[in-house]
Amino acid sequence: MKARIKFLRQHLALNQREFSARINISQPTLALMEKGQRVVRDIHVAQICSEFNINEKWLRTGEGEMFLSVEVFSLDEQAKKSNLTELEIAIMRGYMNLDLDVREKLMNELEAIFKPIHNEDIATFEDNGDSAIEAEMDIANDRKDNEDN
Repeated sequence: MKARIKFLRQHLALNQREFSARINISQPTLALMEKGQRVVRDIHVAQICSEFNINEKWLRTGEGEMFLSVEVFSLDEQAKKSNLTELEIAIMRGYMNLDLDVREKLMNELEAIFKPIHNEDIATFEDNGDSAIEAEMDIANDRKDNEDN
């Protein structure tokens, strides 16, 4: 592991003082680790991996990639995994194109619908006057009532 710590430090173009400061150890401690004269404790491994986004398996054994890959969210990949319909995808894309203030209002309405009140499974709307979603829900309920009659 001593060689990998030194290799990493050099790869990052940091001197011992800079590297050790970033992982909260002294420069002499780092120098001893790189020479194999000081045991690298789990806390040091955790600090190195966290600070520099390093694959712990690589640091400990040399296996795998040195850096952890950064997870990237892909709407298209998530849509495939969730078997979303074209309409669901269009709704999500449309949502992302809304102005921030419109999204905030919409999220408040959705939270009111889906957030259980007093540990019940039924949600209620807050009375805020001219809610478009509330109006749409009323229309949908009226249609259902008419179909049932």
